[in-house]
Amino acid sequence: MLKHLLFYLLCCCLVIQSYSQTTDLAVIVEAQNTNNADVSQVHIYQEFQYIVTIINSGNLVENATFSQIINPSSTVASYVSQTSNGGASDVANFALTTGNILTGTIASLPTNSSVEVKIIVIAPTVVGGIATDVTIFPPNSINDIDPSNNQSIISIDVVDADIDFTVVHNQITPSPGVPITEWGDTVTYRTTITNNSIIGFPLNDFTLIASSIPIQNGEPLAQIQSVECISATNGVVCPDSIDVPNITSLVNSGVEIYRLNSPIVFPINGSITFEINCKYLEGICAEEADVINVENYIELELDHVNISSNESNSVDTLLLAPEICLFTDIAIETSILTPTNAAITTWEDEVLLETIVSNFGSFDVPIRFFIQNLSSNAGSWDLINVTCIGVTGSFTCNDVSFSLNGQTWNTNDFSFPAGGTITVQTRLKYLEPTCTPTPQNYTSQIRSAINIIPLEVIDIDYSNNYDDDYITLLPADECPYSDLSVIKTQINPQIPLGSSDQNPMPWEDVTYEIIATNIGDEDTFMALADRYLAASIGSIGVLRSVECISASGGASCGSIAIQNIDLEINESSSDFVFWEITQEDAWYMPSGASVTFRTVHSWIPDCDNEPIEVVNNVNVEAYGGGVDGNPTNNGFSVSTYFTPCVDLIIQTLPSSPTIPINTVFDWIVDITNSNTSSIVLDADFSNDLNPVFSIVGTPTCQIENGTANCIQSFNINGNNISGIIPSMDAGSTLRITIPVMSPSIGGVFNNRAEVFPSEINNEEITPETNISISNVQVISPILTKTYDPEIIFTGQESTLTFTVHNVASNPAQSDISFIDILQPELTLTSNISWVNANGCTGTFSGTIGDDFVGISDLTIPEGIESCSFSVDVTSNTIGVYPNTNSNFASQNNIDTSQTESTLTVIEDPSNVDIEVLKTVYPEETSLGATVMFTITVTNLGTTTATQIEIYENLPIGYVFSSYSTTLGSYDEISFLWNLTSLAPNQSATLTITAQIISTHDLLNVALLNTVNEIDRDETNNEDSAEVMINNCLEIPNGISPNGDNFNDYLVIPCIENYPTNVIKIFNRLGVQIYQSDNYKNNWDGKPNMGFPETSKLLPVGTYYYILSIKNQPKPIIGWVYLNY
Repeated sequence: MLKHLLFYLLCCCLVIQSYSQTTDLAVIVEAQNTNNADVSQVHIYQEFQYIVTIINSGNLVENATFSQIINPSSTVASYVSQTSNGGASDVANFALTTGNILTGTIASLPTNSSVEVKIIVIAPTVVGGIATDVTIFPPNSINDIDPSNNQSIISIDVVDADIDFTVVHNQITPSPGVPITEWGDTVTYRTTITNNSIIGFPLNDFTLIASSIPIQNGEPLAQIQSVECISATNGVVCPDSIDVPNITSLVNSGVEIYRLNSPIVFPINGSITFEINCKYLEGICAEEADVINVENYIELELDHVNISSNESNSVDTLLLAPEICLFTDIAIETSILTPTNAAITTWEDEVLLETIVSNFGSFDVPIRFFIQNLSSNAGSWDLINVTCIGVTGSFTCNDVSFSLNGQTWNTNDFSFPAGGTITVQTRLKYLEPTCTPTPQNYTSQIRSAINIIPLEVIDIDYSNNYDDDYITLLPADECPYSDLSVIKTQINPQIPLGSSDQNPMPWEDVTYEIIATNIGDEDTFMALADRYLAASIGSIGVLRSVECISASGGASCGSIAIQNIDLEINESSSDFVFWEITQEDAWYMPSGASVTFRTVHSWIPDCDNEPIEVVNNVNVEAYGGGVDGNPTNNGFSVSTYFTPCVDLIIQTLPSSPTIPINTVFDWIVDITNSNTSSIVLDADFSNDLNPVFSIVGTPTCQIENGTANCIQSFNINGNNISGIIPSMDAGSTLRITIPVMSPSIGGVFNNRAEVFPSEINNEEITPETNISISNVQVISPILTKTYDPEIIFTGQESTLTFTVHNVASNPAQSDISFIDILQPELTLTSNISWVNANGCTGTFSGTIGDDFVGISDLTIPEGIESCSFSVDVTSNTIGVYPNTNSNFASQNNIDTSQTESTLTVIEDPSNVDIEVLKTVYPEETSLGATVMFTITVTNLGTTTATQIEIYENLPIGYVFSSYSTTLGSYDEISFLWNLTSLAPNQSATLTITAQIISTHDLLNVALLNTVNEIDRDETNNEDSAEVMINNCLEIPNGISPNGDNFNDYLVIPCIENYPTNVIKIFNRLGVQIYQSDNYKNNWDGKPNMGFPETSKLLPVGTYYYILSIKNQPKPIIGWVYLNY
């Protein structure tokens, strides 16, 4: 039983937690310029800001998570938390990923609080739409009741701007026109770069480029010694460090001497000046003896077209005249000795070549020379031998060696003496080729050439440095051949869609059919490759599927090993193959056979404002059988044309981020067609208002800028507004305004706007900018509610308390109303009453026995933060009873979106029976005596009783003296005896000692006040005890002093036991007529004082007495009737 109970309680706790941990977070993002004005368009590289407002309309949330996805091409300059309201913590623990995802946490977001994040962003340097997506979420342990307002998406258009950078380059030392003094001197240059644009912009780098003019004067060596930033203006910052590599450059034509690879941001009118020190060294010799002029300039690199030239002015740096180069003339000539007509007659003919190399110069020169077959595809040869047959000059044939390398041979490097010659003969034989379908004569080209080794030696006549000779070869034998052909056609979508720039297709998958056929007479094997070929602009092709769907004529569908499924391929890819049948796949194609394939491709073109062409190519190749006799039909290309792309940007925002209830405001939607786009035709616009808003006027459309046609008529279906935008030129913007009424309840509510181009006319390049979500906070008092306790047993009561919280600044509120409809298993057990009215007034609804609680016409005075009221509820049905926003009706000027509490009613498994017994000792005594009451409490049940309260209050006939207990504690002020628990059959005793001070009110009752469990027998919850006073001091209520010796005197029994006493007697008018000290039982109805004085018997009537006895805390008061 206990295990089942614990399990049930655990389940209840989990259910309670799932209902109790709720909130309602919302987020709003706005784009602003640096003057805090809303923007939907910024220039390239313009600094702007996102303002993210995080709102909590629900219960307190700790450690909420904020995340913002920022366009990765943008630059996040800074981010800071600001403007926290309602006790919200600042956003902390910021983190920015390399992908431009910004995150942060908010330690505490109380009810009706908010905080902002300001993110400074620099726009990309490329035009087009950029989106930002912001989300806010509570921890996993807390449920957000309305996740629709946890996200906000907006987009803005980045438009182009003119970029104008200028660069001025000067030589400082030596002075312009003055040559250096000696090789190794340093030349100082000064370069100033200025941004004359209307916006700031980054310079990627700049390069110092030099040329030796004319190059015949020599080629010097250049070494950069230092590069220093000597000044910067208008916000330009000099680089922290400038790397100068230790590189020596040979200056000939257009040589890069130095590159500054440190990007620099230039604000408007910013400039920077560098000083560059370059050392010049003597380099390669000159053909002409004259001073070298190094013509040099600076070239800028920008990610944008520059209005001015990227090149600076040219500076002439005069150096020295280098050494004159050595001049020579080396010549080579090859002759065909056999066959004499330079044509072989059989494939067994040998060819004999003779090569003569001559040095016509005046000095020895290191050289090498070689012979090469330049037409090996026409006929390859077999080198038989190469022989030196003679030399002239101061060297021998032994000084020259030959390396035979198949289709070429070459000598070693050797010193060729001035005036010397060398004669070499080459013996070779051409190899007979295999058969060919198209026999024809071939010509073999033979080249002989020399290489001069030293760079400083220049040949004055390059024309005789090589020689070409030609030999006619025999045709190859004709052989039988196959003829593989292939065609590829587009089958889905059907032609003509996509077949030309006049019929472009939407950007969707394309299905092609490929048919490969052997139309030749010979069987063969087939290899096939389907490739990306070209595109009118950069495009990506992706193979989605390929299958062989049929085969005929003895062919069959085999395996396709290479299938690059889902691999993106473009013009920069190292492999252009989508799929391929290789020789290893062994596809056999008999004569007359045919195979059909079906492929599905996705094409992702780059954006262009004209129809976009992509070209797909398929090729077949025969092998392993008859050669292919007709290569002209081995390939086939198909072009597919796609619609021009557009870049639509949409942004929605409320006319104010916070709105009072029942207030008219505008939802604004800005739609922009980016400058990079084609003209937009028949775009679909749709706007979904949150159902709480009421449309109070006709939506309007106006042209903000550019050329466009507005929506002619809006379709309104409930809270959906839609329409067709006929056209928008690139760079145009439309503004749609939707007048709405805010609801009569508070909360954060969203608006979602979308715009999508017509697929048949345009393709969207950045669909993330086609959706915008924004939120607005409707301000009203907030209602919270609690059950106390949250868990009760069947039949027990819980107090349901409602608290209405005013908005910030606590203005006066009126017309607040709501009804909370409880579950039918719950009923009210008390009337509704104020807990803390704080001056609030209203009319309650709901009474005992009802299952609803409400209030109407609630008013809150100005300056009052909150007011609360409560009612008791109970249930006899076991269950978990969550009460949330959905239970409320008739709300006005109140936010119940976060109002929730859960009451859990569980079965009482206890068996508790509290018995109360009471005795007194002695049971009979006299006035003034001390008695002892004993109260015994016993749990007669079978389970433990807890939180027991016994009410024990002495009547006024006793005065409390002391107490003692065996368990628990007794409070003599509240008269409560508290017992923490009593086990089954356990008893506890309270003993109270008291003095009797009156003969009246002596019945003492003890009862069970409360117990945590249900008492199963209420008949034994109370007991009493009474002390019987003997006749001592029992004053009779009448005397008759008539002389009959019966009842003639007022006799007080036992008065003699209390000798120190005073009795006073008063008539009905309050006049004292008798007094006796140490009374002797002798009053006979005659006065001894009063007015008028008399000693006669008093008149018949009622008289009042006060008997005071020493050491008695209270006098004895009563009346006596006098008769005769």
